[in-house]
Amino acid sequence: MPAAPTLPADVRATLLDGRGLIRAADFEGTSGSRSRLHRLERAGLLTGLAKGVYADTATLRSAGEWSAFRLRTRAFLMVAAPDSYASDWSSIVLHDLPTRGRPPTVPNVIRPGSRVSGSNTTRWGRTRFAAVPDRWLGQVDGCPAVDPAFAAVDVARQADRLTGLVLADAVAFRHRGRDRLAQAAVDVERWRGGRRARWPVQHCDADVESPLESAGRLAFLDAGLPGSLSNVWVGDIVPEARLDHYWPAFRIAAEGDGVGKYLLTDPAAAIRREKEREWLLQQWGIRVVRYTWAVATRSPDELTGRIRALMRVAPDTSCALRLWPRDEGLALLGLPSGRPRPRPVAAA
Repeated sequence: MPAAPTLPADVRATLLDGRGLIRAADFEGTSGSRSRLHRLERAGLLTGLAKGVYADTATLRSAGEWSAFRLRTRAFLMVAAPDSYASDWSSIVLHDLPTRGRPPTVPNVIRPGSRVSGSNTTRWGRTRFAAVPDRWLGQVDGCPAVDPAFAAVDVARQADRLTGLVLADAVAFRHRGRDRLAQAAVDVERWRGGRRARWPVQHCDADVESPLESAGRLAFLDAGLPGSLSNVWVGDIVPEARLDHYWPAFRIAAEGDGVGKYLLTDPAAAIRREKEREWLLQQWGIRVVRYTWAVATRSPDELTGRIRALMRVAPDTSCALRLWPRDEGLALLGLPSGRPRPRPVAAA
């Protein structure tokens, strides 16, 4: 059986240099030509992602939907007008913020310098025309993109509350607060659905580390539970255990991922460590409620009902406990904060 055809070595090298993309206009030369790329596309070895921009078909097929969407966004930006910036979900994926569901059909860019209003959609991408203050325009990994805070509130205008909260929490975590989100929310307030972006900005938490924790927090907020602390450390003398959500007055904790958080290369050691942690929490009188994504999003009443039931029972406060905020506890233990360093949004 004959071997399946593969891409020529020079094309593979050019794709590698282009981080998975090759532009026909840049392939002209002694060993390359646009016609060769067209022939490879007809043979199914390359796939067009924008006019004159290609990716390896095999790589594209094996990539996840959002990874493919990232490639499509970069390809569209290569041929878009010079004043185009990746926006909404295209900016979200370029900034490595959490994604949910399936990506849009085509990439999205915004042209803030145009006096035209509305949008234009082609097979390769969608271009919106809107007035965006210069402070939100910059680059990420060499691609023009709006700031993640602006992208998050832009998406929140039309997204469900969980999506809005997940993105707002992620941006607040990265920037150690909601200030940039609040500024961006003001700038989109007059856009269609702009007021919807207020809610996630008002309720985001800079210490939330994952979409699962955001889902848990949404359940708590919707149920009207007292406010919880996120990822605080507890201990009698030094920080010893970190809790996803904690209500100090009730000595109740909610954990969104259980033992998975502690899995190391040795599962048996991880299980022992989790059991020791559980015993320690019990000694301190901390009652733990665990939940999954399915419970938080599909059966939130089950989760909040269990917490309410525990709140009706007086806690055991015989053991004195201290609390440390997330970053302070990590610093005392000599551990890194784990927060992604905000990427500079340098003027494009």
